[in-house]
Amino acid sequence: MYRIAICDDNKMILDSVHELCEQYKENNSVKILDYSYTNPNRLLSDLEDNKYFDIYFVDIEMPQMNGLAVIKRIKRFYPEALVIVLTSHAHYAIEAIELDIFRYLVKDRMNESFDDYLHAAINRLNVQSGESYYINSPRKKVRIFCKDIIFCYKDKETKVTVFVTSSGEIRERKNLQDVWKDLKHISNNFIFAERGCFVNMFYVSGISKNVLLLENGISIKIGIRYVESLKKELENFWRKRIWAD
Repeated sequence: MYRIAICDDNKMILDSVHELCEQYKENNSVKILDYSYTNPNRLLSDLEDNKYFDIYFVDIEMPQMNGLAVIKRIKRFYPEALVIVLTSHAHYAIEAIELDIFRYLVKDRMNESFDDYLHAAINRLNVQSGESYYINSPRKKVRIFCKDIIFCYKDKETKVTVFVTSSGEIRERKNLQDVWKDLKHISNNFIFAERGCFVNMFYVSGISKNVLLLENGISIKIGIRYVESLKKELENFWRKRIWAD
């Protein structure tokens, strides 16, 4: 099941995107739920209430809020969100690309490109969701997508590992080092910031005075022994992402 948010103040565009989603669903035997928003504030309010979407179609020009501002807010909630810009104005393209937009869809050519764009987005999601960590115990069984893990730390009182994710915290009665070893077999995006905490490099926005800055506003102090190795790993990670884009 793929959840899609469509945000545009023009109801005709909303209806068109909805219809294209329905056609894609029928032609490709894919389960899709799409949600329409004429007011971006309603979308952002739902995100604040922890509602999650896999793909976002967002108009650039809306009376309530500029679409680029909406996308910045979406990225604040979900840095890896797949956003497809809807617009009639090509001059927004460069600024939109700076926000790590997945695709740029011109409204008067929607019918030509829609299926290809949605297919590419779903393929990307399938690759991302394939990287998952599983908590299996007699008390609970939980699947955590690696892309949703922001950082993990050791609870000093209980000694358990705490997963801080985009949708909340999840605790596992397992040593942090063992969790680290298991995650490294699945994804190369995690790195220790200090002895009791490792982070997902996807969420790192920068380093300031030996403090790691994350895109969700959280800052983590870097242990002295980890500073140099962490900086090198981040530089390599960012360089690879630039070339991949």
